[in-house]
Amino acid sequence: MIEDELAQVEQRLQQIVETAGPEITEVGSYIFNGTGKRMRPTLFLLAAYQPQKSLFPYIDAAVALELIHTASLLHDDVIDLASRRRGKETVHVNWTNKISVLTGDYLLSQAFRMLVGYRDWRLMEAVVGIVQNMTEGEIEQAFAEPALPNLEERYFKWIGKKSASFFAGCCRAGSLISSADVEEQDNWSEFGYNLGISFQLIDDLLDYIGEGEKIGKPVYGDLSNRVMTLPLIRTIDQAKKDGSIHRLLEGTAGSDHNLSEVVQAVLDSDGPQHTYRKAEEYIRKAENTLNKFRHITHDVKEVLIALSKDVLNRKK
Repeated sequence: MIEDELAQVEQRLQQIVETAGPEITEVGSYIFNGTGKRMRPTLFLLAAYQPQKSLFPYIDAAVALELIHTASLLHDDVIDLASRRRGKETVHVNWTNKISVLTGDYLLSQAFRMLVGYRDWRLMEAVVGIVQNMTEGEIEQAFAEPALPNLEERYFKWIGKKSASFFAGCCRAGSLISSADVEEQDNWSEFGYNLGISFQLIDDLLDYIGEGEKIGKPVYGDLSNRVMTLPLIRTIDQAKKDGSIHRLLEGTAGSDHNLSEVVQAVLDSDGPQHTYRKAEEYIRKAENTLNKFRHITHDVKEVLIALSKDVLNRKK
């Protein structure tokens, strides 16, 4: 349905970096020659879709959302010391931390330049909300410690502000730019939120059970950087009585052996299964939300159902 528009998104991403200086062109071309899923532009364009109406005026907004996402990855990779992203070395490894951060800043500036061109304060408000929630979620998760109470509840708040808020914001932005009423915007936002929660749950699960070559980044990256995700949180909750998992976590920073033991503890627990069950639960919520829509075509609904199944069953 939006194949041509997504092709335009790819072209615009290349144009943005190719019309900059040679240094930005070099780094930008490296970034956008990867295998990104383009989930955020896809959700935005589907929410904006109307039969017999061109989506091409909205391409820049879709591109801006992908630029913001990519900028966040460039910054995250420096913070997390990640070595690979989308199947190749991260920018900070291939160049430097400074280049990665500054390139991310440049992409952010380009995103907001494109959004300002629409002269639509509702659109700007939706996108600024995405960035605000994303940074708040990252900061809150960065302060997380195994001894904190109600870790699972906190986790869902973190990812609710990060991936889920981003997906929801893309859906809301697309629906409002197509002149949907507030109720329909809320429906789109709810769908995106639930899909985003499930997407992040599967992402965190793959960090433990995925294959590095397939998912395009090293496994156990979250654990290595002491990022608290649901498979680990579930394991901690189940092992509170003996405290063994806490002792292992205290030693992960300087011990590959301890890291391996924590991974094995997670795999031996029902943490992975619990995480997948939760992902299924949120996919059901997303699909149930589709029944609330009043102005959605059958074709768009079918695509969203297929997209939900892809999120749940993805291997990378």
